[in-house]
Amino acid sequence: MTQRLGIRKSLDELEKEAWAPKPSMLETPAVMTGLNADRKVVIKDTENRVSLNGIWQMVWDGDERERLDLSVPWKDSIPANVPCSVHTALYEAGIIPDPTVGLNDKTAREYSYKTWWLKKEFSREDGCRANQLYFEGICHYAKIWLNGHYLGEHKGMFGRPVFDAAPYLQRENTLIVKIENSPARPQPMSEYMDNDEGWHDGVVINCVYGWHYACIPSRGIWAPVGLEEKKPSCCSEKPLVSCGDTDEGIVDICMKFHGTGGKVTITGEIEGKNHKGKGGSFVFGTEIHTDGQVVHLQTRIEDPRLWWPVNMGKQNLYTLRLSVVTEQGETQYFYTTFGMRTIEMGPLPGGPYEDKHNWTFIVNGRPVFIKGTNWCTLDVLLRFDRNLYHRFLSLARDQNIQLLRAWGGGMPESDLFYDLCDELGIMVMQEWPTCWDSQKDQPFDELEETVLVHMPRLRNHPSLIMWCGGNESARADGRAMDMMARCAYELDGSRGFHRTSPWGGALHNYSTYWDMQDIDVSLNLRSHFMGEFGMASAPNHRSVMRYLPKEEAGQWPPSRFGSFGHHTPRFNQLEPDDMAHLSKRVPEFCAGDTMESFIWGTQMAQATAVRHTLEAYRCRWPESTGICYYKLTDVYPACSWSTIDYYGVPKLSYYAIKDSYEPLHACILFSSMRMEEDVKLPVYLLDDADRLDGSAWSVQVRAYDENLHVISEAVYSGRDSANVTYLGHLPVDRADAGSGPVLLTAEVYVEGEKADDTFYWFNYQQKQGCLLALPGTTLTCNVKEGHVVISNTGDVPAVGVTVECPDRDTEFVTESSLFWLNPGEVKCIAVSHTDSLVVRAWNAPEATER
Repeated sequence: MTQRLGIRKSLDELEKEAWAPKPSMLETPAVMTGLNADRKVVIKDTENRVSLNGIWQMVWDGDERERLDLSVPWKDSIPANVPCSVHTALYEAGIIPDPTVGLNDKTAREYSYKTWWLKKEFSREDGCRANQLYFEGICHYAKIWLNGHYLGEHKGMFGRPVFDAAPYLQRENTLIVKIENSPARPQPMSEYMDNDEGWHDGVVINCVYGWHYACIPSRGIWAPVGLEEKKPSCCSEKPLVSCGDTDEGIVDICMKFHGTGGKVTITGEIEGKNHKGKGGSFVFGTEIHTDGQVVHLQTRIEDPRLWWPVNMGKQNLYTLRLSVVTEQGETQYFYTTFGMRTIEMGPLPGGPYEDKHNWTFIVNGRPVFIKGTNWCTLDVLLRFDRNLYHRFLSLARDQNIQLLRAWGGGMPESDLFYDLCDELGIMVMQEWPTCWDSQKDQPFDELEETVLVHMPRLRNHPSLIMWCGGNESARADGRAMDMMARCAYELDGSRGFHRTSPWGGALHNYSTYWDMQDIDVSLNLRSHFMGEFGMASAPNHRSVMRYLPKEEAGQWPPSRFGSFGHHTPRFNQLEPDDMAHLSKRVPEFCAGDTMESFIWGTQMAQATAVRHTLEAYRCRWPESTGICYYKLTDVYPACSWSTIDYYGVPKLSYYAIKDSYEPLHACILFSSMRMEEDVKLPVYLLDDADRLDGSAWSVQVRAYDENLHVISEAVYSGRDSANVTYLGHLPVDRADAGSGPVLLTAEVYVEGEKADDTFYWFNYQQKQGCLLALPGTTLTCNVKEGHVVISNTGDVPAVGVTVECPDRDTEFVTESSLFWLNPGEVKCIAVSHTDSLVVRAWNAPEATER
């Protein structure tokens, strides 16, 4: 009927109708229960748990009968600090060299194809009720014995196998895990891959099988393991907590029960986690009559404090503690964090469209242009600690990143990752571990278990805003895709699902890298949403020295099959090789005749190819609604698309993108990096955080020739602004520019104070090395607690000023780097470390300290 009446539907609606999911718990009838701010309740976690993390014995291969004989010690074992990969344990025990250095990954790789044995001896106190063995993650195919009794087996990296250990537990216990040699698919080198496509035969982190700079397939007990108390005969799954109405402060609490326990009492307490907003407690009694019964409660938080993404507001979080007590006295305890926020996907202008998704992200009722990037699994050796996550995610926040696409080459991300994203205000689009239609041949049961385990684990996080079936599947359909879609609506229902990226109006594009097309191609990309695009570059020189063997550190040019070439996307194996791709842009910036020069040239190409596209997409809002450059992080040290290298060191591109993503930002758009005729360059003012509301502002733009003389300028002013405000065109005459580079600046002043500035390089290809041959100036710096004050004491602008701390590069943070400093201008920059700072510019030597 709706189609006949001419009512259009979006692709989202049409796909959901085709998938025909059952109603989610949020669609069941709700019962309102009051939240009492004055009543205190006692909710204690009384469940017994025993961690079995820590030192295990680990060996490889050997006779099974002997390995399982508890009277025979494992004399050939090494320690493994579980959770860990087998490769981490081997490296820490000195069995293999550091897999991230040189060609050592080839040695480490051989250990991926062995049979592994791990043993844990542990004591259990009398009266301990923890009698169910669980593994948060084993990779990939495991068999388990407890005190000589076979408990069972499990396949799949992301499942959560649970075994009844009660009949076999003793005071002193021996747990043995056998990890079978996982399937391999030896293949010739293909366009993007090394020679193992065995990841198709499981559900794993697939980017470590050779197509993303490393071929070290994961093995091991890589996530926590322990004993837990069995669930009561009548028990609830982990509750779904959602906010459907931020104005009224309505919180939905949905619990699905298994078993029939008669009367149950649900007691809950809501508190502010990182604020002192109002909360309260409730007590609700009901009866559970049928298996699978849903209890849907609603309660109201008075004066709710909302959760907002980066640069849009505070990241207010709440905690919910729940206890469930049956009339038989059995108890369950739940603890979860949630945020008062709504996420909707609105139609594109003129929509909805039957062939396009609703791409307008609406957060708490406010349409938002999404400034994002892609997130790569952090470590090929599966070393995931809080400090590692915090380093990368805090740098993402500082880069003004609002969305991470946790892409299908990686994994359902960890609790640490999501907790930090909640705290930092970084939204996440979570993909399942499928790529290029692999869902059609990956084991269905393993993929389904992955979804059933991790969707309930993650769905309460306010940072999670969308589910996605996987990466770059041209035929994103079939039984597994249907399962993932239906689960998104049935197990969650509070956020959208896309079957793959790109799809329905999104784009992925690497023409400037793989096709070696001109950077101008990136400047003119168009789509409603950009899911991936980018340019690869080398890490900083000190980072390269971390993974090059000493004997190769001074080689330039490097040998084709040496370590430098090996640490590239395709191991430098195919024609044209990776060095050819990386070298394509370098001559436009410098000679590239030393390693340092080559690195700088690749990083300048990356900054140039990416930043302009980001700004162009922002300026096309609302026709374009968001962009995710590829990418923030690396799984392995290599020349890659990341803007922060494997070790946590930002590249030049990191700072250029940080500028381009500033919430208040004036920018100049380019359709070409070459000036072949007179040009009129569009100028825009971007204010996606409403900073200019009620304020007077001005924008000053200038163009400089190669002598750093002003050849064109314009000033615009006003009060208030829209999200995107077109200001006019800056004319630049070719005759005035001459045959050299053109430098441009854009500065924003609010009530007379500078609030944003950026600079651009243009027409730089005409004279190789011209950006490093500008008229010189001098810098001075004064270090004081937590800051460095930089002054341009010369007569011309300082161009490309960088602030570095080489001795602490993996932990150093600076508020700004790669910036322009006018003659006589002084800039005070917050820094995390003030010792051994290096401040210089393209046209200024290292600054002297005053």
